[in-house]
Amino acid sequence: MREKWNGVSSGVGMGKVLRIEDVVLDISKRRTNDINYERERFADAVEEFCENTDQMAERLEKMGAGRESNILEVQAIMMRDESLRPEMEERIMHGITAEFAVSEICDKYIGLFAASPSELLRTRACDINDVKQRLLGILLGVRRCDIREAVTGTVLAAKEFSPAMLSEIVPGSVTGIVAENGGENSHAAILARSLELPAVFNVPRLMARIENGEEMIVDGTSGEIIFQPDEAARQEFT
Repeated sequence: MREKWNGVSSGVGMGKVLRIEDVVLDISKRRTNDINYERERFADAVEEFCENTDQMAERLEKMGAGRESNILEVQAIMMRDESLRPEMEERIMHGITAEFAVSEICDKYIGLFAASPSELLRTRACDINDVKQRLLGILLGVRRCDIREAVTGTVLAAKEFSPAMLSEIVPGSVTGIVAENGGENSHAAILARSLELPAVFNVPRLMARIENGEEMIVDGTSGEIIFQPDEAARQEFT
């Protein structure tokens, strides 16, 4: 089955699908009676987040995407300096759990930026959502699929890619990426082009229609993807 959507990074890739699932993050607990404990949890999570982010930026530099590594450096700055962190700390001081404070403050800015007519600010909403998801993952001890374990000849599929996710790619292992969301000027698209990874975004209901191990062809130049290609399609793209 062939479909044509939004090609955001040129080239053709063929391989077996690896689904990158969204993780389930339980932030139902909102209040705490131990503010000091939550402050310590938050501080430890921020430290781990910043260390991880620095390592991701270093990997991108080694992959030849030094300029794009700045995208991740900005995320670390958000949590190290006078940006998101002070508001989160203030909420914790009012008896809110660390994870709920992270979720609440990030959602506030995601909503503001996502509603902006400026594409640049809408992209910033995606960056803050990535900060939110990774910080919550640390606080709750939840980890998503490790992209670094992808074998040679893998097509990555996700609802949406972030620069942090793409920084985990081992050079030579991934032949293309496809996603339900993301624009041509998104940070993930910019990074895909820098890494010379064929990419097609804005594929409706992608994750509901694919399984791990299925073959797929990704043509980032034309925006075409082929689900479970037959021999004729394989020959066409080889």
